Amino acid sequence: MNFYLENFDKPQVIVHTYYENDKKIKDLFEGKEGEIVLIPSLDENKPHILYFGLGEKEKLNNNLLRNNCAKLLKKIDELKFKNILIEKIDLGNLDEEKFLKAMVEGLLLTDYDFKKYKSDDKEEIEKNVYIAGFNISNKNDILNEVSNIAKAINNARDMIAEPTNNLYPEELAKRAVEIANESGFKIEVLEEDKIKELGMEAFLTVSKGTKNRPRLIVMEYNNGGDKDFIGLVGKGLTCDTGGYSIKSHEGLKYMKSDMSGAAYVIAIMSSLAKNKCKVNVKAVVATCENVLDGNSYKPGDIVKSMKGKTIEVLNTDAEGRLTLADALYYIIDKQKVSKVIDMATLTGLAGSTFGSLFTPIFSNNDEFYEKFMEIAKETGEDFWRMPLDERYRSYIDSDVADMKNTGSAGTITASMFLKEFVDDTPWIHLDIAATAIQWPVVYEYSSKGASGVTVRTIYELINKGV
Repeated sequence: MNFYLENFDKPQVIVHTYYENDKKIKDLFEGKEGEIVLIPSLDENKPHILYFGLGEKEKLNNNLLRNNCAKLLKKIDELKFKNILIEKIDLGNLDEEKFLKAMVEGLLLTDYDFKKYKSDDKEEIEKNVYIAGFNISNKNDILNEVSNIAKAINNARDMIAEPTNNLYPEELAKRAVEIANESGFKIEVLEEDKIKELGMEAFLTVSKGTKNRPRLIVMEYNNGGDKDFIGLVGKGLTCDTGGYSIKSHEGLKYMKSDMSGAAYVIAIMSSLAKNKCKVNVKAVVATCENVLDGNSYKPGDIVKSMKGKTIEVLNTDAEGRLTLADALYYIIDKQKVSKVIDMATLTGLAGSTFGSLFTPIFSNNDEFYEKFMEIAKETGEDFWRMPLDERYRSYIDSDVADMKNTGSAGTITASMFLKEFVDDTPWIHLDIAATAIQWPVVYEYSSKGASGVTVRTIYELINKGV
């Protein structure tokens, strides 16, 4: 999709947007949110007219606009238009820069489909979209910034969609290196011998049953002068069968997406670097497979983490927290970040609680949390704070080790487990198990794959100086 912020002489279709109370075409079009009416032209030298409703003007916000633009593009795709002119929109009191950004985000994130393995797929129609009426001086900079973010998200969606036979730890690391080189951030990939030297036994234990050996992906973007480094950690299970605590047949089908956190971390790093943001960020992904084999770890095993804490394994399907424990400790202790955010498809119970609407968020620091939520309100992503009450720590007490890897109140106790490895460092944990890929879909622009949830919020949080 190509964007132009100017008028186009010969569009195939002109999109006129109206609010509900405008009532421009009585009885045919009322301007309700997402309402679309096409008035076809019988003259090949004149464009078709498409009326598009934005709903009630006083209720319109950036996220509704983003979703409405997704609906609009789906209709345009259905009608196979190539050259589209979107006429000037009455913004009311909305910020023009944020409005433009939301529009382009909605269109670009909707213009995605994973068709790599479709042998009979038809060639996609390249679209030219002309957006009229924006007179802000930096409109081209905004367009470039949003395009870089959307491209990074769509790259992440590609990785999440890949089958496990084609995306395994070594391949994920290879793709991360390609993205780093193309985007402009540093990257180092540590193989098993180096991971052992670091003492990451918890991480390595998860990977014992597979021939596809683990990788520790360490990324750095340094363009913020003497600013502190912010840390990002993403769960990178490219295949998770649950090991001896094997998943159900239904659950196994979706376990290729258990590396969504890793994909989104890479997308955030790419976005920050390509947009040359004045920030300092480090990121870590501990990527491996958790599969069933004679050498796999077993319920009842006791393993030692990089921090030195011993862990009684009661459930081999609670593997993500083992990899994250070592990754979190590593990024704090070795990479010396001042704050850290992790994102992980960690617990199925997150979806049982909130469905695909809200991402559970945990934090040990109120100021960090409040800043995050302030940005999330702007990006339109939904999060819900969960408790880290110290009384839940007893839920993961073990009689034979320092702690056990599972307990009741699963989403909370998984977070209490991770909290043991961050100490007092300001920390946010995002359990994206049900929102990384949404069912049912919450955001119109994520209907063809992974949602990209967290990427835009964390990008803005870091870029605005958390």
